[in-house]
Amino acid sequence: MNKKLLIITGGKIDEDDLKDYLSTNKIDVIIAVDSGLIIADQLGINVDHIVGDFDSTPIKIFNKYKDMPNIHVYSPIKDESDTELALDLAKDLCLVKGIKQIDILGGTGNRIDHLLANISLLSKTIDDDISTCIIDKKNKIYIKNSNFTIQKCKQYGDFISLIPFSDNVYKLSLKGFKYELQNKTLTKGNSLGISNEIIEDEGFVELEKGILIVIESKD
Repeated sequence: MNKKLLIITGGKIDEDDLKDYLSTNKIDVIIAVDSGLIIADQLGINVDHIVGDFDSTPIKIFNKYKDMPNIHVYSPIKDESDTELALDLAKDLCLVKGIKQIDILGGTGNRIDHLLANISLLSKTIDDDISTCIIDKKNKIYIKNSNFTIQKCKQYGDFISLIPFSDNVYKLSLKGFKYELQNKTLTKGNSLGISNEIIEDEGFVELEKGILIVIESKD
C-alpha cells in the first residue's frame, strides 16, 4: 500500500465510516484538527499531531492532549482556517516522509462556506505531486491538472463529475465514459461535466491545460 496521511477535521464524520477507513488504509501520519479531536478521542485513535484554535473542542478533551509534544495551538483570531493550517503541516510532513497522498475526513458538513474553502485548499499540494482528497460518506473530491485514469472497479461511486477549478480547461477529452468528449473546452460556470459515468473498465481523462475538480459520488 502507498503511504498516506490522514487529516481528521471538524465536519461530519460517521464513526463506522472512520473505522472502516482506518481498517482498509495504511496510514503513516494522523492529524486531528480542532473538534476532529472529539471523534479521534472517542474511538481511541492515536493521533500524531493536533492542530487548531480549539474553540470547538470541549475543554475536558483538550486538557487530555494539551501536553502532547506535537500540539499546535493557534489564536482564534487568525487569517487561516484550522483545516488550512493542518494541510500546511501535512504538506511539510509529506515532503519530509515521502508521502504522496493526503485524505481529509470531516471536510464536509452543514457549512457550505467551509466546504467551498476546503475544496479550494486542495490546490495547495498539486505542485508538489501530492494528491489531496476530501472524503465523506457519499463523495470523494480532488483536483487534477494533467491526464489521469479512473478504474471503474476502484471508483468511489457510480458518478463522476468534472468541474472547472481554473477559468478554463482546454482540450478536455473523455474516453470510456457514457458521455465522451473530444477536445472540448470547459469554462467555469458551465455544468457540462456533471454526473457522468464510466462504462468501460477504465475512464480516461485528458486535458491540455487547466485544473479540474473531480468528484466521485454515490447516489
